[in-house]
Amino acid sequence: MRELLDDLERALADLLQTGLATAGAEGAVRFARLSDRCEGIGLHTGGALFKQIGELLNRRLHTFEKTDLELTAAVCRAEYYITLCRERLTEDGIRERWQEGGTT
Repeated sequence: MRELLDDLERALADLLQTGLATAGAEGAVRFARLSDRCEGIGLHTGGALFKQIGELLNRRLHTFEKTDLELTAAVCRAEYYITLCRERLTEDGIRERWQEGGTT
């Protein structure tokens, strides 16, 4: 799961570094694949968020008037979701070690 979270975060970082205007069709496909991977391991909220980003990128390609407010909000929600997932993984790891009698 950590590997998937790293891939999700890397995709968001790449999108922000290259800019929303230059994402292109490849970006939409990348986010759709990441959405499928999320769904495959049970991260349904992540799947929905990354599907939405892919759809918004695709929609952006086919409109003349570019407004990135909705896309930017989706990216921010996705980043926050990744942060929450990482916190949950850390908490679960601590709980497992504690229950095994180890130290945190």
